[in-house]
Amino acid sequence: MTDAVLDLDGVLTTRDTFAALLTAAALRAPVAGARSAPELVRWLRAGHDVPRHAAASRDVARSLLRGMTEPQYEALAAAVGARLGAVAARRSMLEVAAGLRRAGAHVVVATGSEHRLAAAFLAAAGVEHDLLLASTLRWTPTGPEFDRHIRGEGKLSALREAGVDIERRRFWTDSFDDFPTAAAAASVVLVAPSRHSAARYRASGLDVELLGG
Repeated sequence: MTDAVLDLDGVLTTRDTFAALLTAAALRAPVAGARSAPELVRWLRAGHDVPRHAAASRDVARSLLRGMTEPQYEALAAAVGARLGAVAARRSMLEVAAGLRRAGAHVVVATGSEHRLAAAFLAAAGVEHDLLLASTLRWTPTGPEFDRHIRGEGKLSALREAGVDIERRRFWTDSFDDFPTAAAAASVVLVAPSRHSAARYRASGLDVELLGG
């Protein structure tokens, strides 16, 4: 059995976990949500431009989570992750992940979502894995901000820094955001991609296996 790297959002989940957390934060603090409107507009307008979209998402997170303490964030991440693990797990991929483990594969989950949130989701969804690589936050006097955001080239760098031999692994993703990792992997499975991501992978010439939802 080939060892595996699994993306989280859109692969093991049917929703964007960190966007769900930010939505929950905005609902708890409507004033912060209103204050973050300019950042939200820039985030939406970034479209499929990975560097712009990643930078805009960091700005939105900094604004919406402003003033939140680390214990408050931990509680929110645990609650949102547990809820999504119960209602937004992609059942077909839970079966794939379980099958990989039964076959003795080494399974890495690599995601741009935040580490505590991702861990809460994986625990609630019952996804056994050997290593979780996820984005991390640090706390400043005004609240949390991304310390490391592993999107795009950053995901491939995080895998290599962790000693993960991506060139010998099967990579499961839904997004062209992950193209650097996909291009380095031994093989790629594209899970329920958007039209944009499916078209970009076709245009790239990279050989991928398509898996529906």
